[in-house]
Amino acid sequence: MVLKCVPVTGGHTMVLLRVIIVFLLVTGLPPAGMAASQTFVETYAYNAGESDSKLTCRTVSLIEVKRLLLEKIGVYLESRTEVQNFQIAKDTVTAITAGIVKLEILDEQWNGEQYAMTARIVADPDEIARSIDAMRNTQGKMADIEKLRTINEESVEQMREMQARMEQLQSDLLSLNQDAGAHQGILDAWGLYEKAVQMRQTGRTKEAIEALNTVIAGNPTYLAYFERAMAYMEQDRYHEAIADFNQTLKVEPKMRGALFGRGMAYLKTGNREAGRRDIEKAAALGNGRAVKWLREHSGRNGL
Repeated sequence: MVLKCVPVTGGHTMVLLRVIIVFLLVTGLPPAGMAASQTFVETYAYNAGESDSKLTCRTVSLIEVKRLLLEKIGVYLESRTEVQNFQIAKDTVTAITAGIVKLEILDEQWNGEQYAMTARIVADPDEIARSIDAMRNTQGKMADIEKLRTINEESVEQMREMQARMEQLQSDLLSLNQDAGAHQGILDAWGLYEKAVQMRQTGRTKEAIEALNTVIAGNPTYLAYFERAMAYMEQDRYHEAIADFNQTLKVEPKMRGALFGRGMAYLKTGNREAGRRDIEKAAALGNGRAVKWLREHSGRNGL
């Protein structure tokens, strides 16, 4: 299984890394009841791109190999009568299991071009079943587990989208070296763009839009359109968001976040057919939020 990973860029990316590492390492508890335990082993490998970071690649690999292992355990648990009797969703079983078991890395190799990781989880199915039963009846515990899973999914998606920013920056760096006259304009645009991102992340949406208007007037990159579209979404300005998502997707037609965002904007404006179509495309490209939305809305009338 091959995945192109993403670079580490900016301080907020390191925050995401820390959130994910905490989720992976702190929530796991040593498996009990070793006499009745089962061993699950999985290998995950991918090829690195030109702008990839070893640290981020390792983090994403760790997340993905754990996801594969949890899915494998989930399939195993599905056949057990006591788990079936709980009548809870498979992804909930997987989320609870993630907080019970501990992952052990058996081998990892990095040669600068390919990163491979083999890991295992040793778990007692009876202990997992008892823990699932206890947790599902504990007020607030399930909500905490779901919150951790959401943080994990959204953080991974943001890390992957960072690659688009790095690629755009690399393109601008080429322009800087080819045309000295473009130097100051590009530097100013990137500086203001970064400020706009920070403004939106801290709730200063109106100021972010004003800054992005200036960026787009001077250096209309698809990332600036994407960021402004997200800001418009936060202000419920869905038609303007769609227009900016369109500009983004003209340049990057497979940008998962833009497809999901435009799909949600379409839904808000009543265009359910176009909205679902975009969300399905985003899901097919690996957008976790799109996959989750489709799962939650499968079979609903009008959707």
